[in-house]
Formats: sequence, C-alpha cells, structure tokens
Amino acid sequence: MRWTLPFLRKRPMPADAVDSGFESTVVEDLPAALRSASAAAAQAAAEGPATQASIGHVGRYTLRSVLGEGGLGTVYAAWDPLLSRAVAVKTLHLPASAAGDYGSSLDDLILNEARAAARLSHPHIVTVFDAGPSEQGVYIAMEPLRGRDLRHLLREQWQPSLLEIAHLVRRVADALAYAHGKGVIHCDIKPANIFMVGRKLPKVLDFGIARVAHRDVPTVEGPLAGSPYYLAPEQLAGGAVDRRCDVYSLGVVMFELLTGQRPYTGATIEEIHRAVREAPLPLARRLNAKVPAALSAIAARAMARRPEDRYPSARHMAMDLRHWLESPEAAALGETQDQQRRRLLVLAGLSLGAAGVAAGLQAWWTSQRPATAIGPGRLTTEAALASPPPGTVVPPAPPPASAAAASAPTPESELVAAKPADTANRKPPRTKVRPVEVTASAPPPAPPALGRVQLAVTPWGEVEVDGRPVGVAPPLRHLELPAGPHTITVRNGDAPPQVRHIEVDPSQPSTLKFRF
Repeated sequence: MRWTLPFLRKRPMPADAVDSGFESTVVEDLPAALRSASAAAAQAAAEGPATQASIGHVGRYTLRSVLGEGGLGTVYAAWDPLLSRAVAVKTLHLPASAAGDYGSSLDDLILNEARAAARLSHPHIVTVFDAGPSEQGVYIAMEPLRGRDLRHLLREQWQPSLLEIAHLVRRVADALAYAHGKGVIHCDIKPANIFMVGRKLPKVLDFGIARVAHRDVPTVEGPLAGSPYYLAPEQLAGGAVDRRCDVYSLGVVMFELLTGQRPYTGATIEEIHRAVREAPLPLARRLNAKVPAALSAIAARAMARRPEDRYPSARHMAMDLRHWLESPEAAALGETQDQQRRRLLVLAGLSLGAAGVAAGLQAWWTSQRPATAIGPGRLTTEAALASPPPGTVVPPAPPPASAAAASAPTPESELVAAKPADTANRKPPRTKVRPVEVTASAPPPAPPALGRVQLAVTPWGEVEVDGRPVGVAPPLRHLELPAGPHTITVRNGDAPPQVRHIEVDPSQPSTLKFRF
C-alpha cells in the first residue's frame, strides 16, 4: 500500500529548505543560547536525581528538557526511573489536519523504526532501549548522545583531514554492512543521520524509514522518503530498493566531506532529481586536487548511477577504505600531519619561550636600575652617570685600533708575541678522506608467509591484532597474519575484552570464536 500525506506533497521550494521529514534523533537546530541551556539540561538529566524539575511524562519516562524538534518528531532529555538511567525519548507529532487520517500509519512507521533498530547492536549505531504508545503518540527511548551531527559540523565549517574522512566513512560503512546482514536497510543516509560523538566516533541514527527485508512496510512518497540530495536514482524513480541505495547515499556523504559541496544541486526538488538522474557524475579529485585518486575512485564507484556499477555491498566499500588506510600513501599523509602538528607545537613552544625570556630580561633590567626619582632641576640616574663631575678632565678618546695599527709601526717584540695567536687562529691542515667503497646490497628478504585466521564473533566486536585496531566483526570475517605469535583482542562495549594468544601457521588455518 502506498500513501501520501497532503501536507508533504511535492512542491517547488528552495534547495536549502529541502530535507527529510525526519530530523536527526538527538540533534537540535536551536539558537546558541537555547542550545547551551538545552545542553545543561541534558547533563542534569544524565545525573538523574529524582528531585529535578520535569516538563512532563511519556510512558514511564520523566521528561527533563527538549533536545530538538524535527518535521515529525520531538526529542527530549529524559530519565528512566525504573532502571535509573538517562535516556533520549523521541515522540511523534503531526499537524492536527493530518493526525486523524494518517496518525495510525505513521505510528506503525515509527514503531517499525524501533523494531528495526532494536535488532541492531553495533558500536556505530545508536542503541534503542524501548518503544511504545503514549498519550503524546508513539515514542522511542534510546541512548543519549553528546556531540553534534555531521550536518551541523559541516555548516560550522568543520574540515576533517583526509585520514579522518576515510576512517569516518569506513566506520559508517561497517555499521551499514552489519545492519544489511540483519536484513535492515536504512534508506536515508545523510549527514543529519550521522551523529559525531567527539570527532572520531560516528553513530548512525534514525532507521525511521528503514525497510526490513521480507516484510510488508508502507512506502512513503515525497520528501518524507529522504533528502533528495542523497537519494539513489532508483529511489527517486520509485524502483526496487536494496542495500546498494545506502552505498550510494554514503558515497554522496563521502563526496561532500572530500570537496565541501554536494555533487548535485538545484533550486527545486524537481531540479535536484533531474540532476541526480541525468547530470554527469562529478569527481572529487577534480574539485579538490588534494584528494588522492584512490579516495576519489571509491566515492565515484559508490555514487555510480546504475546499481550494478556500485559496490555490491557496504562491506566491500569498507574493505577498499581499509586497504587505502593501510597503504603507504595514507601512512605518508599521517607522517605529514604529525610533522605539521610537531612544527606547530615547536613554534608555540618557541613563542612561549621567547615571551618568557623577554619577561625575564625585563625583570632583570628593572631590578638593575636604581629607583631614583626625577625631580625639578635634577638629572635622571642615566644622565647623572653619563655626565662627568665638575672639574674632571676627560681624556680624548683613543683612535680606532685599525687606524693605530696602520699609522704606527709594530715593534719586533710585538710581532714575535703575536705569532702564537696567529697560529692559534690558523685552520688545521686538511686531511684527505678516502671515498667509501659501496658494495652491492643483498636482495631484500622474501615477504613472510601469511596464515589465515577465521573470526566468529557474536553479536559483534572491535578487533585488535597486537594492540592495533583492524575493524569490527562482523562484517570482518578473517585475518591474514604473518607466521608467528600474535595477540587477538575483541571488545564489545563495556563488556570485559576477550584476549586470545595464538601461533599462526600458514599451512594450518585456524578459527577463533568470541561470544559476548
């Protein structure tokens, strides 16, 4: 069944005003003063004393403050008295003209969001705790997050480095690969639905219009179905939707991070749709010459117009990003960034040191000057020292040394006495340095043989090899490691990490199982 809300039908509108009806779960677009007040209230809610003032209740949850409002939802900082923990509660609200006719359908839609997201447990996906109906409409209780979504950060001119972009997109691709493995497609990946905890930890939000494979889910037409800047061409054409739609949308997000602009623009929804379907595919490297060819190619393949030309899955996209991050090119970029940071630290240290030396010299100079007051008819200390006392005969200044040496002959005794000094100033005799004979270097040793280690992690875990993070399993299924001893560590949230010490034998593949 396909249905359309009258107040969400297509109509020409400025491109800046076009976006999905669902705003980010925990992101507010408030004035700075209200934003700071909201943040303070959210922190107070997180502390959770029962004596704090409330603004109402939804289900069993005590509402503390409004975190944000979207086209169809309001997000509150709230407190769960049953489990004594802070939560974020999202409620659905509709205009009065539409609530009566379509409220139940949208209730089903947002409950479907909760059911889909509740099946997902991944470090880069927001965790859903609870959902249900209430007097204010359907609500979803989820983990509270502190930070900003990617849309707000880009509006605030945040410019991540190329390495940060690759890590960020790879982590989101890992999250999507995990969700796709559970049969869940997001259908609305965009900067507003990627929440940044700090600057390195992304969380995918709002599986609000996610479709669960093999289930009948209502289809929403018009702007509600997602932001037109990030929708795949087949979504705009009303065609079949699969996991490659999420790959396309993530490619557009990556393009925007690399270039600072969206690949397609337009003054109306129709113009944007036409550009997505017909305009030539832009390349990130042509808009930003600093973008490596490999990253530009990854974004271009993800944004291919035909689904069969894209990555077949988000896992394949994440693998390409991981391979680039392990490449010499990425390592060189990392070294360059480290050198720039060290140079800035050195310059800052020199500036502070120079300021300290100047302050010390000023203090020393001040301490050396007598505190002599200046009065009427009285000279300053410097002037008094510079002027000879009365009756003192000042001898004429001696001629310059060079003139005296040129005008007066030097006695023989002085010439003899001057010889040791001259010999002291002479340069030592040069010694001949024989050229070093360079012998031909031995050929480089053959690369070590690699052994295969299968991973079986339930439900998921962040994998480290010898203390170095290598990815999230699943989708990570196996490791290729050099022969010899290795330490495999798997972490799942706050659970104690599981550590295995193994001896890799290239001739005998092994399997490691982890269950949390």
